[in-house]
Amino acid sequence: MKGASSFPGKCWTWFRALLFALLLPALAQGLTEGQARLLDRLAEEALKADPAYLQALADLEAARASLGILGALSAEAGAALAGEYGQVAPSYRLALSLNLADLFRDKGPALRALEARAEAARREARVRVAEAFVRWLAAREAARTAADGVEAREAELKALQARARVGAAAPHEVLAAAERLSQARLALYRANLDLALALEDLARAVGLPLDALRGLLRPLEEEGGTPGTPRPPKGP
Repeated sequence: MKGASSFPGKCWTWFRALLFALLLPALAQGLTEGQARLLDRLAEEALKADPAYLQALADLEAARASLGILGALSAEAGAALAGEYGQVAPSYRLALSLNLADLFRDKGPALRALEARAEAARREARVRVAEAFVRWLAAREAARTAADGVEAREAELKALQARARVGAAAPHEVLAAAERLSQARLALYRANLDLALALEDLARAVGLPLDALRGLLRPLEEEGGTPGTPRPPKGP
């Protein structure tokens, strides 16, 4: 029952990975060159610590090594049979060769299955990183928009305060502008919180500490592909 209950979850994971993998080319077209390079680098970093990929890669390498050893042993056995037991009947040698062929016949599909498993694990890791990276980019853009909103509301409030000092604006207009500024600052706070959470999610997906991840993201900030940390709000 446990295996049956986990099957739908595995199906959803595979379906989500396939769906996002199909969407990756479209998403990549919307990335800047620097963002695309960074995504590739983050995916490479994730593979270095991804347990499923590392295990699949280890199993694949072990299978390849095993095939190499068994192939060498079969060649040595055939040479020994021909050189030392030439008196053995040809029918016996033929049967032995056929048995060796049967032994190795199924190794090709098994090896391809391991290669497919390693590739699936690699793709799943990249999908996971790409999802987190896209969410982080969206959170960065939302934070920049919120920061711009705060600046606009600050400028609006200052202008109304200046007009109110000369009697060109009513007190309720100034209060309304101050309320809009307060709401904009609240939106900026929430956007910054979402950005921090998105950064933590990206760090988990890549498998790096936050400081190390920030170091990888720094070139993206310097080239201006995405905004830097939103500026703190100014007082009215």
